[in-house]
Amino acid sequence: MRKYFITAAAFAIILAGCSNDPTTPSGTLPAVQNLRINETASKGDTVVLEWDALSVEGIDGYHIYFATTYPGNWTEPGVTADTTWSHVGATSTGYYEIKASKGLDYSTEFSNRVNSRAQENYSQQQDLRINTASNALSFDADGLGWVTGAADSAGFHQDIYVGVYGNGVYIYSGNFNPTLYPGGNDSKLCLLGCHGNVAPEPGSTEWVDSVQVTGPNWVFIQLENNHYAEFFVDTVYTDGADLVSFEYQLIDYLRLFNVF
Repeated sequence: MRKYFITAAAFAIILAGCSNDPTTPSGTLPAVQNLRINETASKGDTVVLEWDALSVEGIDGYHIYFATTYPGNWTEPGVTADTTWSHVGATSTGYYEIKASKGLDYSTEFSNRVNSRAQENYSQQQDLRINTASNALSFDADGLGWVTGAADSAGFHQDIYVGVYGNGVYIYSGNFNPTLYPGGNDSKLCLLGCHGNVAPEPGSTEWVDSVQVTGPNWVFIQLENNHYAEFFVDTVYTDGADLVSFEYQLIDYLRLFNVF
């Protein structure tokens, strides 16, 4: 399993071995200002950065630094003379900082830090049982939480619901069976498998309308509102399952998720 929960002591040890900022040359150039993510241009596994040009003649380039966590281990995936740069083929979300250079001279400080990380909620738990009035859930529009309801209620617009088929427990797309469950959204599902922190491309045959869950496991979801999310299935029962936590990518069409 790629994600797991660790004790506070273990987390402190991990942080002790990580760096708050990249280890880079320094100098006399001003810091780069207004680093930002172009959320309109970012999509799939590509994060597009923009920043203000430095008002210094003869700037050679801008050095982009990236870390999957903060504090974390920083890399330098790119250098550009432009004021925009695309992190193409990213394998997870992460943090970005920039320095400018002119010959051997660098910025005195880093730019502001931005990140592409998905909204995390590792505290919310839902018990979805088919013998109750709450066997379905939908994500809040802001991605901060989810709400439960009955999938057979036309007034509840679920993104997924839980059901039993034969001896297995399944999670279904919200509109998998519109005759019985009329209010559902057109979502797609994919078990985490070997994808790591990147959900499959739109239209991939890996997106399906239902997955059998045995727990514990992470499940990707492609939402009808152009956002992607993933949730963790913990305990599976004969009549349902516990969904313990989730991540919600706030940037439209971006399929990247966090490294814990």
